Amino acid sequence: MAYQPATQPHTVDTSAGPITVDALVPVPGLHVFQLPAEVSTDSPYRWILALHDGPALASFKAEAEASGAAEQAAPLVDWTRNSMTVANLLGPAGMDDLMQLLRAAGGQHPNA
Repeated sequence: MAYQPATQPHTVDTSAGPITVDALVPVPGLHVFQLPAEVSTDSPYRWILALHDGPALASFKAEAEASGAAEQAAPLVDWTRNSMTVANLLGPAGMDDLMQLLRAAGGQHPNA
């Protein structure tokens, strides 16, 4: 049976404090969500690809770009693990591969 995307709450840490948003789950362990209107108001990169336990990986101009990047990144590692384990499993070479993949998909630094 194919994976069925769902939504889950995701907490975003902001300078004004944490905000909970509804996040799409295009692949297990990765969340995609739109920044609330009051966060990073000047940024055109409103869609965030993040690990389920919080850390943002990249920001995108459209949900489809962020979800597409998640699908491309899915085979790199078990994204359902915690962020520190994911980083250790990827290692330096895997992190470089991930960053290249995210940039090729239209991703920017998550604070862009």
